[in-house]
Amino acid sequence: RNNSNRSLTSGNSKPGLMNVTELSAGIGLYSEGREYAKREAGLTTILGIGLIKNLTAGIGFGVSYYDGGSRVLFPVFADFRYFFNIRKAGFFASVDGGILLNSANTEAGTFYFVSPGLGWAIPVSNNLSINVGTALFTQFGGKDYGHDSFVNIKLGMTYFFKKK
Repeated sequence: RNNSNRSLTSGNSKPGLMNVTELSAGIGLYSEGREYAKREAGLTTILGIGLIKNLTAGIGFGVSYYDGGSRVLFPVFADFRYFFNIRKAGFFASVDGGILLNSANTEAGTFYFVSPGLGWAIPVSNNLSINVGTALFTQFGGKDYGHDSFVNIKLGMTYFFKKK
């Protein structure tokens, strides 16, 4: 029986504590051949909690490799996800936003970013789902840098910690 108040990905309408771990790869939509603008690959993890029906919020961190690994940034961010069902399939809309910490002493300095996206959540068990999605990742540098955007593909998993 399909209950529209229950999320297919978590088993209830307001999941408790959850962990999202994702690999991402992106192609830059750049017009200039500058640093941090051509390719991006990363690994992130998010610790989140259900807020209200089908809406979660979390804090994430990770590592992002740019231009074949020649440059590295460390994202620290907030993540918001809204889970919804279309027929029997589970989907989510997400928005990430935060800061990209730069460990190298470069002219680029610190970046800020926002990344809206859509994904498909495929349940594997009561506590685990596999995520496949896409996002538009846009990073902003200092006033002299401007911004760069990437089309990202994401593959990951979500683990829902069940209450006993």
